[in-house]
Amino acid sequence: MSLWALVCTLIPFELGQGLGVTGKYFLRKKTTVQYPEKKIEPTDRFRGMFGFSEERCIVCHACAKACPIDIIHIQDHFVELEVDGKKKKKKVLDRYDIDVKRCMFCGLCEEACPTDPVSIWLTTKTYETATYERNEQLYFTKERLQNWQGVTAYPGVLAPNAGMLPEDPMGTKPKAAPAEPAGKEGA
Repeated sequence: MSLWALVCTLIPFELGQGLGVTGKYFLRKKTTVQYPEKKIEPTDRFRGMFGFSEERCIVCHACAKACPIDIIHIQDHFVELEVDGKKKKKKVLDRYDIDVKRCMFCGLCEEACPTDPVSIWLTTKTYETATYERNEQLYFTKERLQNWQGVTAYPGVLAPNAGMLPEDPMGTKPKAAPAEPAGKEGA
C-alpha cells in the first residue's frame, strides 16, 4: 500500500467536499415564498397538468402503450367516410381518460405521441390540482383535459382549448415567420 493510499483512507476527502457544499449554502440568505400570495414560476421543463388537443390526436394509442403504469384509457370506433367516390375508414375518439392520482408525471406519453405538435403534453406550468375528493376530481376525461374544469391554471397560462401550444404554455415566445418559397429570393 502506498503512502498516498494510506493518507486517503485515514482522511476522508469526500467528507470535506460534501461539508464544503453544505457550508456554501449555509452562509447564503434563505428565501421563503409566502404561498399562495406569491408564487414562483416553474421552469420551462416543469411537468405540470396535462394538456390535450382532440383535434391533433390521431387515435394511435401510442401514449397509452408508453404509459408504464397504465393510467391512460382510450376507446375509439371506425366511421366510414366517402372521399372522392371512395370509401375510407377513419378512427373516431370516444373516450380519452387519465387517472392523474396514479400518474408519476414521467412524460413518456408525450414522447410517444407522433403528431407535431403533440396532442398530449405535460409542460403546462400548472400544478394546483388540489381537491377534497380525489376519486372524481383527479380522474380527467377528454373534456376536462381540454378545458381544465376544477384546475387553477398558473397565471398567464392558457387552457388547452383556449389555444395553448405544448412548447409555449404562456404564449410568450415569438411566432416563427412563414418560410419563403424555394424559387423566390430577395433582391
